[in-house]
Amino acid sequence: MLPKDFRGYLDYLEAQGKLLRVEKEVDVKHEIAAGIRKISDNDGPALLFENIKGYPGWRVAGGLYATKKLMALALETEADEEKLLQRYIDCQDRRVKPKLVPTGPVKEIVIKGEDVDLTSMPFLTYCEKDAGPYIIGSAEIAKHPETGIQNVCIIRGMVLGRNKKVLGTGPPSHLGLIVLASEQRGNGAGVATVLGAPPELTLASQVKAPMGVDETEIAGAFRGEPVEMVKCETIDVEVPAHAEIIIEGVTVPGTSVSDGPFAEWHGDYRGILPGTVPVAVGARVVRVTAITMRKNPILQALACGMPMTETQWLKKWAVTAALYREAIKLVPPEDIRGINLTEGGAGGDNLVISIRKRAENQPKNIINHLLASGFNVVNVIVVDDDIDVYNAVDVEWAWAHRVDPESDIIVIPRPSGIRHGKKWGMDATMPINDREWQSKARVPGVDKVDYV
Repeated sequence: MLPKDFRGYLDYLEAQGKLLRVEKEVDVKHEIAAGIRKISDNDGPALLFENIKGYPGWRVAGGLYATKKLMALALETEADEEKLLQRYIDCQDRRVKPKLVPTGPVKEIVIKGEDVDLTSMPFLTYCEKDAGPYIIGSAEIAKHPETGIQNVCIIRGMVLGRNKKVLGTGPPSHLGLIVLASEQRGNGAGVATVLGAPPELTLASQVKAPMGVDETEIAGAFRGEPVEMVKCETIDVEVPAHAEIIIEGVTVPGTSVSDGPFAEWHGDYRGILPGTVPVAVGARVVRVTAITMRKNPILQALACGMPMTETQWLKKWAVTAALYREAIKLVPPEDIRGINLTEGGAGGDNLVISIRKRAENQPKNIINHLLASGFNVVNVIVVDDDIDVYNAVDVEWAWAHRVDPESDIIVIPRPSGIRHGKKWGMDATMPINDREWQSKARVPGVDKVDYV
């Protein structure tokens, strides 16, 4: 079982040879992000920056989930696509309720009122066109005002000043619905920003659970025991007792603020259109009411931008597991031979699913169902069971040679999204009555060749 706190997890990574301590002085503007970008492109290791320019006493950890191997360590499994996916499938519907405890390490320092100062914390400016320093890598926790059930997600937020930040979310996200429900009752929503969360909470935050499911219960399933939680100081929210930093705040009803530009998980500045101001739909100002933290705190950063970074790795199997759950509503599990959110699609936009085809209309039914499922997936490619969904050449060969553009491409409008106006899919399967001639050409006896 992994350590229950963030810094214990860093020690675990270091013992595995997967953490590098950086003693060189680094700047929060671009330099730390550049280091995380480089290790994301070179298979790790995670980084712990111990000398932050202008922020004595602070440390910043980043790249903890930046590679497949690092994700496997966090999930306590092997760095194998199918095993990583299976770990999410096994845990997405399991629940282990959290345990409320009187206090914890995250209460070692408590700051309230006029002493709150976000600008004293080393938040990063990541990419060249980003509007400023952002809080990202945090788990945002809020409680629904009617049900009392908490929601956990990762949402970016730009720092606006000493006691103000942005919460870049709106409906139909679950957190956005909680904010809206609170405002309809005449109140702001209490939101806790958790930095340096236990790894199981970060993993669980990306699971696409139904509205009304507390992701801390899914975190308990990943961990195999309850996550210890404590009450916040100024808002009605419970947070991990062993986190590094908690920023407590209340959304300001009716605010709609500019939250960008920011390099999105898609790999571009998707919110920017010529002649417009980039605004995250439903973005709210959050008035910070308290900050609690451990002594000698470690701030967690989370790289975003072009794939693959830890943002995309965290999404990839969590969202794939949810799409698998949708797919088996139409296809028996034994007929699904592979399912993959591709890395080129930023681990979220482009899905390839391999099936044992039983009827001619089956692939198109799958495409329509998955595109309408409410997830961000933009393109669904259905291939036959002789195609390896993790092999880009295999997949490209299938759509290059088995797709008739007139009959096999589906384009449907979608009501939401900034850049892509439509969703689409490709039936890259062979006609059932023509499989003999469209099957892959094979040379017999390759497996018997013993001289090379």
